[in-house]
Amino acid sequence: MRIHIRQCILISLFISILLSLSCAGGPPTPGREIAFPKQGVTIKFADGWIGEVVSADWSVWERIQKGRTDETWVFPPVTARNEGAGPQGGEGELRYMNWRFKGVTGTFDPNVNPLSSQYPVPPGLWILDPLKLDLIEERDQPLPWPGLAGVTANTRIYENTHGTGATSAIWHTYTVIFNRGGNAYEFVMSIPDTSDFRDWIDKFWTSIEDITIEIS
Repeated sequence: MRIHIRQCILISLFISILLSLSCAGGPPTPGREIAFPKQGVTIKFADGWIGEVVSADWSVWERIQKGRTDETWVFPPVTARNEGAGPQGGEGELRYMNWRFKGVTGTFDPNVNPLSSQYPVPPGLWILDPLKLDLIEERDQPLPWPGLAGVTANTRIYENTHGTGATSAIWHTYTVIFNRGGNAYEFVMSIPDTSDFRDWIDKFWTSIEDITIEIS
């Protein structure tokens, strides 16, 4: 009887460990809605768009939760991909239209020149070597989504160089940055030179049905 009881205890302990591991959590399932209830962030995508947290970003997020990195993310960054439109670009350079959304602690300062060594403010936003960067357009734009009604974002279009020498290529990068609840939130879309960057930007704005960011 004692052996039987001991076996039952060991089995129960093993099941408890498995349950605890399964409840530890992982990245949200890719789909048309990505939500982080604890962080108060929910994104609903338009038809044809799929959102996910890629494995590299989830690994960093896990290190953040354990205090093993000084990244100041306020939720795991979300990458959205336009699967409905299929791959874009010329032959041999096909890629899906996509963008990335992240949030970092601190307030965005649009007065800091993005071509200076001081940029970005706050740290953690998108940045590229100023020598490879040229700002070609900047303007403020109200966000069109009901969950962020009344919020205005700073939008910028950059022309930037990837690589050096014979392998270098001109790209465009589109950023949309806004402040909310003491944090800065940023969309980044990298656009190859083989694509019409205005078309990609237009599709970015229609890729989201709604986004909410709760302020605690």
